Amino acid sequence: MAVSKDTQRGTWQFVVRVTAADGSRKQMKRRGFATKKAAETAQAQIIADQVRGTFVRPTRLTLSAFLIDEWLPAKLSRLRPSTANSYDRVIRLYVMPHIGSAPLAAVDGSMLNSLYARLLADGRTETRRGLGPGLSPKTVRNVHGVLTRAFRDGMRWGRLQRNPCDAADPPRGQPPEMKAWTADELRTFTTATSSHRLAGVWALMATTGMRRGEVLGLRWTDVDLRAATVTIRSTRIRYGTTIVTSTPKTARGNRTIAIGPAAVVALKAWKRTQTADRLLMGAGWQDRDGLVVTIGDGSAPNPEAFSNLFQTLARRAGLRPIRLHDLRHSYATSALAAGVPVKVVSQRIGHADIGVTLKVYAHVMPGDDEDAALRADALLDTALLDSSLGDSVTIL
Repeated sequence: MAVSKDTQRGTWQFVVRVTAADGSRKQMKRRGFATKKAAETAQAQIIADQVRGTFVRPTRLTLSAFLIDEWLPAKLSRLRPSTANSYDRVIRLYVMPHIGSAPLAAVDGSMLNSLYARLLADGRTETRRGLGPGLSPKTVRNVHGVLTRAFRDGMRWGRLQRNPCDAADPPRGQPPEMKAWTADELRTFTTATSSHRLAGVWALMATTGMRRGEVLGLRWTDVDLRAATVTIRSTRIRYGTTIVTSTPKTARGNRTIAIGPAAVVALKAWKRTQTADRLLMGAGWQDRDGLVVTIGDGSAPNPEAFSNLFQTLARRAGLRPIRLHDLRHSYATSALAAGVPVKVVSQRIGHADIGVTLKVYAHVMPGDDEDAALRADALLDTALLDSSLGDSVTIL
């Protein structure tokens, strides 16, 4: 049917016959187009999609209903608890309040771009010192990532014809600058904290590159002080106000790594201290999981408080400030600079594959190219020297 103008609203509209789910033919009316050309384009798209068999009839299902009632429940059994918690948080805090009531079929790139702009401007829901009202580009990109996955599943389930995120432009976020300590600074830190009650924990992190969540989730049953190994099986991570215990971040995150003699000695000392704490507290001892890292009454420390403690100790040692996560980078960069094979470093820090390690720490090995050139030059010099010592050759 031809496109017509809605004289009352001043917009354009059209009616097209579509095939319903039961096989019957019904009329579908679309209105509200600003121009005749826009209406004709939309009509042609629907007709073409029907011919290809990819047409999805719009429903009144809202974006919130799709995400909360359909998508998340379907994904829960396949997601780590921490990931499911993160998805739920993103949807409830950053999507539902702004575009949750929109029909799923009406979500498009323009709507998503408007959402991203608003989140960048004033999307923060929790007041944090030193931060403005807007979300960081990285957080907004995370919102985009969650929606991309949800809409991709919506297409597979026949809820959507195409992924609206493909037409959206999320902000480009610069990764946070990596501030790694040098090997000398690492030694300064471990020396300065050698008398701290958690000296063994700091030594462990400085010599293995373990993530904060991995250390906080570590149990004594996973530590073999005789064999000098640590096995990472679980993590404790903070999401919002919730502390979640889960499995490591990647499949290779489940790993057993060797620890050095100094870390073994420090961990033995810490275990004796912790045992004394437990005897002192008696029935008031809180730990029931055998965690390596506990505070005085056996409680597991809050991850943020643990990070703050690290920064306090670093400041007292006179070291330049870095994040606790940068202690992991400090280990990796120092190990690579010392000549530890990148494959070994990758395995020890639990990267998904060696490519991730190369991408993150490529800057740590700036001498590789120069070293290759020097080795090639040495070969050439040797060849020239051998030639000069042999019979002379006349070149015609």
